[in-house]
Amino acid sequence: MQNIKKPIMTISRQCQNSSGLSYNSEMGTPVKSDTEPVTGMTRKLLPLAAFFMAFTTVMTVLIVYMDNNAMRHYQFKVNMSQDYDLLGVSQDNPQLVMYIKEVHLTPAIELHHKPLESKDEVSPDTSYVLKLLKNKTYGVFVEAGAYDDGKTSKTEWLEEKFSWRGLLIQPDPRHYFNLRRHNRKRCQAVHACLSPTPYPKEITLHQEPEEGVRINGLLDDSDWFNTRVKCFPFYSLALAMNVTDIDYFSLETGGTELQVLETIPFERISIEVIGVHLNANDTEKGTIKKFLATKKYKFMDRFRNSYMFMMNRLDI
Repeated sequence: MQNIKKPIMTISRQCQNSSGLSYNSEMGTPVKSDTEPVTGMTRKLLPLAAFFMAFTTVMTVLIVYMDNNAMRHYQFKVNMSQDYDLLGVSQDNPQLVMYIKEVHLTPAIELHHKPLESKDEVSPDTSYVLKLLKNKTYGVFVEAGAYDDGKTSKTEWLEEKFSWRGLLIQPDPRHYFNLRRHNRKRCQAVHACLSPTPYPKEITLHQEPEEGVRINGLLDDSDWFNTRVKCFPFYSLALAMNVTDIDYFSLETGGTELQVLETIPFERISIEVIGVHLNANDTEKGTIKKFLATKKYKFMDRFRNSYMFMMNRLDI
């Protein structure tokens, strides 16, 4: 038999070294392997790539969070500075009026809860108001203290039966949300109190089981767990409502009724009937009667703790 030998020059004998490279026996040059070198490099780079991606993601989230937090903090500071800038301004200041209108006035409705049902009855003082105003329809009212401590509103019947509209003022947050759940569709509400000064201010409400709500000045109190509420002058709220002719003003502020009345510029706003709620031991009854007499109001009648006054047109 004839042995057939492949030419040595046509065969490239390769030997594999420990690094995964093949060598040509004739040329002495390394030849790349199709599998092992690439796989080894990939295994080395994958942990580094995963760490880099995780680090980048965490840093991005952290930066976004810090930016949003800084923005919220800045907005809070701006809002608080705007609020404090309003302290001491006149009650007819256009910026103050716009601030109340855009920020604090809201519809007196709560869409996310079932409306609360009210007793289908009218209080004696409300009936008396209608009698004084000759059963007027489409009147305008302002009521301070609606739905206090489970009580009803003196103006709800006017709205439902005679199509009145108006403003409901309630500083206590518990009673404010209760107020809105009555769905007073023709009314606006404000979570605030009536200022005893002719400029806005802030107060602290203290919840006391026996005495109810007690009011202190904000700057004199350091208890962060009490409710901070803004107080606006009556005239500022009326301007924000865009009304200067009011048929009935029901006033109940828990001891500052005289001070609130003294802030009202009666020469610039018309109020037909004023009902002032006073406690039985209130020593300011006589003072309030004398003060309103100087503003051409006549004392008409009393219904329990409500004292009714009406503008005396004959003296004007």
